[in-house]
Amino acid sequence: MRKFTSSLSLVAALLLAGVPAVVEVQPCPVDKTTMTPTGNTRQEAGKTLAEYKCEKGHVYWIAVD
Repeated sequence: MRKFTSSLSLVAALLLAGVPAVVEVQPCPVDKTTMTPTGNTRQEAGKTLAEYKCEKGHVYWIAVD
């Protein structure tokens, strides 16, 4: 039986929910820690933005399409 990592599970959950997934790792512009997607998205100026949050709580909206 194969065990899935949490990052694979997160990507799979996002895809099943219809949320575009960004596979590349996003570094936080403030402190360079790894940012992870929160699952929240919004549309702005015809672009889909995904919310990312780093370990220290900085939040950024990143275009995913």
